[in-house]
Amino acid sequence: QVVVENKPGASGAIAAVAVAGAAADGYTLLAHVVSDIITPIANQKVGYNLERDFTAIGLIASAPNVLVVHPSIPVNSVQELIAYAKKNPNTLNYGSAGVGTVSHLAGALLEAEAQTPLAHIQYKGTNGAQLDLLAGRITVMFDNLGNGLSNAQAGKLKALAVTSAEPWPAAATIPTMVQSGFPGSTILSVFGLVAPVGTSPAVVSKLSAALSQGLRTEAYRKSIIDSGAQPGELAAEAYGKYIAAESRRWAGFLAKHPEIMKQ
Repeated sequence: QVVVENKPGASGAIAAVAVAGAAADGYTLLAHVVSDIITPIANQKVGYNLERDFTAIGLIASAPNVLVVHPSIPVNSVQELIAYAKKNPNTLNYGSAGVGTVSHLAGALLEAEAQTPLAHIQYKGTNGAQLDLLAGRITVMFDNLGNGLSNAQAGKLKALAVTSAEPWPAAATIPTMVQSGFPGSTILSVFGLVAPVGTSPAVVSKLSAALSQGLRTEAYRKSIIDSGAQPGELAAEAYGKYIAAESRRWAGFLAKHPEIMKQ
């Protein structure tokens, strides 16, 4: 039996710090998102580091975002979007759910790789950005897959690319950022499970096996796939390596672009 205790605030830091300081007995775990990997790298004052202070149990699910634009923008690909931005400086802006979220960092990656500035408009959550994009008050967004695809299929937006490195099952007809010529602009929304560092290998193994078993159940897999995501396939050791690799990636990127997290 699992009791879910929500600890909102400080972009997830309150929950992460609480779990990092809990007994390493396998009974207090943290369900985390990608910003929990990145935020501590940019701001050491948050009081935790996902790689240093936790032991990986496994990946629950992952999903890309989708780059969508308002129909008033005369582009139909990422290459055309960047060409338009260069030809019409200071005309495009992209909305996000806030600094450090996937919708923000995906835009920052594209700006850096394309060497083309796009004005970042941050919102307190996703809904405000989505509404302003539909109304044309902002022009670009790296939206979550479900919402972005739904609006694109309804003709309210144009979907240009998904932020996964490989074609995504729920968006098979939409090119990836790699296929669009921007291999450095890939990013996934990850949902993982970790325990406080020092949790014994035997307990970690037991928890990881239980998570893997749960992810194999038909009903749970269906609920994840129906949301546009894919069930996780990384158990404890492999997921730990993923967190370490992502930590190195973002440490390098933010060292070159420290202004990204100070907007």
